[in-house]
Amino acid sequence: MSPCRLLFASALLANSTILSATVTIAVTDQHGAPLADAVIEIADTQPTVENTDDIAIVDQIDKAFVPDQLVIQQGQLVDFPNSDNIRHHVYSFSKAKAFELKLYADKPEQPVRFDQHGVVVLGCNIHDTMVGYIYVAGDKRVETTNEDGLAHFADDIQRVSVWHAHQTTGPEQLTHYDLGQLNQTREGRYQVTVDVMPPPPRDTFKDTFGENFQP
Repeated sequence: MSPCRLLFASALLANSTILSATVTIAVTDQHGAPLADAVIEIADTQPTVENTDDIAIVDQIDKAFVPDQLVIQQGQLVDFPNSDNIRHHVYSFSKAKAFELKLYADKPEQPVRFDQHGVVVLGCNIHDTMVGYIYVAGDKRVETTNEDGLAHFADDIQRVSVWHAHQTTGPEQLTHYDLGQLNQTREGRYQVTVDVMPPPPRDTFKDTFGENFQP
């Protein structure tokens, strides 16, 4: 074989190896439409805490959390600056992190460390329309689906957890899937269906958790 053909064959082999090592997960809603902003995390191992001084930001702008959905690593710090010209009272009663930042303007005294794996639902005790979500990942291999409902992983994985802010199973529930039990498309994508409900007109804590919610 000539050097040029050998080089071309090597390139094809390398490219096919890269493609075969890529795992793509396609998430759709109950109607078959691609579902963006679903968080997919590798669930092959137990979460471990590695505290870091890296600080993520959830701002408050025009009476809304910005971003309204944030993915961080377990043990990471989050700061909650207030860019509004009014005071806010940020809190959560989620199992993964219950905390409270009482009425403040500008910036709280210190960031909050999120050391438990799971989903933290944020609210403001003054402005009930403010709702946000922090997904605390226990594995560094975590992705959010794009507009086509796709997430790509380079590793050889066996099990994943899937979460979406508007899933019908509740805002803090993680659903686990073994890849071997999932259907695959012709392109080899693993298919996951998540039942979701449309965001209510006023996306509030009571809307999110139901009428029986008591802060």
